Amino acid sequence: MKLLLPLLPLLSMLFLPLLGDAQSLEDFRWKSRLVLLFTPSADDPLFVEQYNLLQARVEELSERRLKVMLITPNGNRENTGVFLKESASAYFYDHFSAAPYQLELVLVGLDGTEKYRARNTVTPVSVLIELVDGMPMRQRELRQGYGNESQINTERSTRSPERRGGG
Repeated sequence: MKLLLPLLPLLSMLFLPLLGDAQSLEDFRWKSRLVLLFTPSADDPLFVEQYNLLQARVEELSERRLKVMLITPNGNRENTGVFLKESASAYFYDHFSAAPYQLELVLVGLDGTEKYRARNTVTPVSVLIELVDGMPMRQRELRQGYGNESQINTERSTRSPERRGGG
């Protein structure tokens, strides 16, 4: 808990707009991919480590329209403004059959379906990014120039003049 206390103001700024009135997957379908992080407690060492990894790469997650939702059983800690409220927590725990006393990370695609799940382990953010980048909708976004601007700009700047021009 002591590790999380200094982070609460930052956590609130990063996640408060997301949590507003979100109650179901329909609130996000076709708008955002989700990383649902179910945790029995904000003090859980696996949760703290997983959350810190996600926070360190928040820009890359944002480029891929990934939103991180922190969920505790029965909405515990909802008063922090960072974790989902009780009604939303109950919905997500039920919908994804998450166990209330273990850490679970669930990746949800734009279509609202589960794409990846990890239990009682810390998932490197690179795994999530690779999964998302391999999704057909993400591939289409990249072809159309949506998201991941840094990668697109890097690709353009490394092309030789012969490739850029028509001849």
